[in-house]
Amino acid sequence: LGSAGLPASTARDGRAERAMPAKPLLKRPAGAAEMAARKRPAASEAPRPGPCGHQALCVVGEALIDFLPRTTKDGESCYLPKAGGSPFNVCIAARRLGLPVHFFGGLSTDLFGEELFAHLAREGVGLELVQRVSRPSTLAFVGKAAAGADVKYAFFKENSADRCLTRDHAAQVSQAHTFGAVHLSLGAVTLEDAQMAEAFSTLFRQSRSMGAFTCFDPNIRANMIETGHEAYCKTLEGFIALADIVKASDADIEFLCGEQAKLEDVAERWLDCGPRLVVVTRGPDGAIAFYRPADSTLASCSAAPPTRPPCTIDASGRAVPVADTVGAGDTCTGGLLYGLLGGGGAASLAPQLAGGAAWDAAAVLRLQDVLAAAVAAAAINVSRPGCDPPSAKELATALATTASTGFLRLKAHVAAAIGEAAAIRVAVASAVGTSSCAMPATSAGESGEIASE
Repeated sequence: LGSAGLPASTARDGRAERAMPAKPLLKRPAGAAEMAARKRPAASEAPRPGPCGHQALCVVGEALIDFLPRTTKDGESCYLPKAGGSPFNVCIAARRLGLPVHFFGGLSTDLFGEELFAHLAREGVGLELVQRVSRPSTLAFVGKAAAGADVKYAFFKENSADRCLTRDHAAQVSQAHTFGAVHLSLGAVTLEDAQMAEAFSTLFRQSRSMGAFTCFDPNIRANMIETGHEAYCKTLEGFIALADIVKASDADIEFLCGEQAKLEDVAERWLDCGPRLVVVTRGPDGAIAFYRPADSTLASCSAAPPTRPPCTIDASGRAVPVADTVGAGDTCTGGLLYGLLGGGGAASLAPQLAGGAAWDAAAVLRLQDVLAAAVAAAAINVSRPGCDPPSAKELATALATTASTGFLRLKAHVAAAIGEAAAIRVAVASAVGTSSCAMPATSAGESGEIASE
């Protein structure tokens, strides 16, 4: 997250550590046969019944204590403990907007675990899936970073409570509960932990067979990866095949695919693996979503934040300085899931994500609105210390304020003169700031990009 207060995954260790020599995952498929093989469901995965119609969200993964750097009134350095962890933050963000949310993870019985459990309970997050164990809680010390730079983390995680999930736990949860969506963020826990990876895979497979769509955030922490860059990339790509949505930051993609990787190429590669939507947060440039209106085409829509650097907005919609950047990407993810599940009575995009429905003009318009609101939620989050996502009322107030001061631009453009088959060629200005919607050209010479006015 840059100094402009724009959404990106919760920051990770510095770029020098991420930019290790990468063998990108971006070699294009050799031909139609290989592309078809990539899209073919795994033999072990049950046929999907289509969306279940539920709005409940299950978030799986870690919960930990972030120690944020502060200075005492005497000028001494100190740390402020804050409940956190990417999955924990996503729970809070989605719940404050109004979704029914359930946390599936391990929490310690130590004093930190008690605080994490109590915090989730105060927020109204369902805790019936939580495993309480006597192992210690994971602690994450956050280093100071220059404006616009990624935050650095030091994790204390050995034998921690958040690593207690098993395949049997996951199978029991997915058989006993019906969710509209299941989300996993990594972080201190990675897919190198075989027991946890098996639990995550089981939950994703069985939840999909029950009508849920799945969302995955690789949330790279370079110093957490032990098996080597290339091996981890292969592991990650295998898991992506179980996701309907992949949400990543541009910094994640830089680590995975190299500094020169193009977002369009990465998104196309990941969509070939099976997901229906790839969302990339881009620091000061907001966020962009990639999808396929048809098997052979790639389309995208983007949203920018409601302010210009170096400001963000507060809950009243006024331009303010950035407090810190912790949890911005998680807030964006929570907002995305809220919108995609049809939160607030709006149209759900579960038919496109879990049911294979086409990305038609109406779905694209809805996706644009969802993306813009999620970007605005992240902008509000960074106006406050730590991860502190907005409520639905705060987000609505901020959007109304930015609208009245001229930031809100909401216009739809449908190409009317190029035939019914081209109706999906739509450009929508962001619900906050400026945006564009890039669509496949329908004939030779037609532009694939329509910018907002």
